[in-house]
Amino acid sequence: MTVDLRLLPHFLESRRRHEAARRALPERWRADPRPEVQEANETWVSAVVRARELAARLAESPAGGTLPWTGDDR
Repeated sequence: MTVDLRLLPHFLESRRRHEAARRALPERWRADPRPEVQEANETWVSAVVRARELAARLAESPAGGTLPWTGDDR
């Protein structure tokens, strides 16, 4: 079996971003063993990662941070 390693850097960077967002959660939230709290934490982590990715793409865009769906600078 051959393993394609071309996506490994992307995977590792994604894990790093998710871990950084998890560390931003309060310790008592991370330590809460209830499944619904853990699910809420992961939902929050995913939303933070997506928001940061969008902000980075907007900052790099030729529009210079203009939100594409509104035309407004925010």
